[in-house]
Amino acid sequence: MKVRIKKTLQNITENTYIFSVIAKIISIITGLIYSILFARYLGPELRGTASIILNYSEIISLILCLGIYQAYPYFRKEREESIYMEYINYVFGLFLIYLIMGILLCLTGIFSINIVISIILAPVLMGIKQLNYVVLIENPKLRNTANIKLDLFDIIFLFLLLIFTKANYSLCILFLIIKHLFFFVIAIANLKVNIFKIHPTLKGVIPYIKYGITPMITVILMEINYKVDVIMLERFKIAAADIGIYSLGVMLAQKLWMIPDALKDILLSNLAKGKNHKEVSKITRISLAVTICMVIGMSVLGKPLIFLMYGSEYEDAYLITLIIFVGVIGMVFYKMVYSYNVVNGHKTINLIFLAVTASLNILINAVTIPYTGMFGAALASLISCSICGLMFLLYFCKTTGTPIQEMMFLTRLDIQLMKSIIKSGKNR
Repeated sequence: MKVRIKKTLQNITENTYIFSVIAKIISIITGLIYSILFARYLGPELRGTASIILNYSEIISLILCLGIYQAYPYFRKEREESIYMEYINYVFGLFLIYLIMGILLCLTGIFSINIVISIILAPVLMGIKQLNYVVLIENPKLRNTANIKLDLFDIIFLFLLLIFTKANYSLCILFLIIKHLFFFVIAIANLKVNIFKIHPTLKGVIPYIKYGITPMITVILMEINYKVDVIMLERFKIAAADIGIYSLGVMLAQKLWMIPDALKDILLSNLAKGKNHKEVSKITRISLAVTICMVIGMSVLGKPLIFLMYGSEYEDAYLITLIIFVGVIGMVFYKMVYSYNVVNGHKTINLIFLAVTASLNILINAVTIPYTGMFGAALASLISCSICGLMFLLYFCKTTGTPIQEMMFLTRLDIQLMKSIIKSGKNR
């Protein structure tokens, strides 16, 4: 019996899609535990403050990336020689430059404390994102395993704070800094290279930047869709407590699209290694079915669960989550087709579609937030995400000749394939 169980587990983990989904499910569970501790420890107001800081630093970090990580799959596919160490050296070259620039900016004293923390965190987040991306392409299983460990670190660290301290602004900032420094160290460890063989440089980085500028703008536009709402809520003087409630609703919605993300991550890796548009269709159908099931489950169980886990002060997060959830259905198409476009060099269309989406998102936020606050921000996300997904879906179907129904409805072969994979764990 033990041998059979061991063999079954080994077979399942050998399939990259199945392992990625399992890792994401574990990450969802640990993420929920973390979010409960985080929400109850900080309360809505401090949670809102943390969200504002992170939204600023994450958008800044994307600009600092210069799109280099977006260029990695393309150059890996096009060039025969290994570019692994070359890429790593570029990331560390950028990190050192940005770190020095950030320190000098902070010393000027012209920024508020929240912006100063955002500037300090931005180079760290830049490094984490770029290093994790190369690990994702080269070894998706390692990246997923590391994410589970990081989630556990978050829980343990926050649990200790909850037991031994009382939340205040200083501890909130300390938590954010220590957490992301630890994430950066783990990202370096995941490279599986001798740290003394890393030689930070920017010599030869120009081709990466030239290729990556358009994807960089594209990703910034994408992040605007995710994060501009919190920034605009702050700019419209919405209370930090309301922003904290809203950010919880957004976080819960993001947990929903972690399953499509799991499949998208492996799809990206497989496309970089030669898979074609039929793989995109298959994974999109499966992701869409899973997402719709989760939306239905959240609509039925979400309200009592939020009340139970987070307390009555966060109960408005249910409606926020539900509104955004509907938009996430459309984002399934965006995530899969975007990966296909990145690997195949279709940079401009990604840029155009996301520019339209981001502009629409900002416009709707500007109109609705002054009248309906955080609920207006949720509505803006629903509309922009739905339109974004529809544009990517129609583009992919037209350019590849794929019928729309092949992107939406599970086939008998899909069901048989999923049963077979779960049963035997064999790669397909």
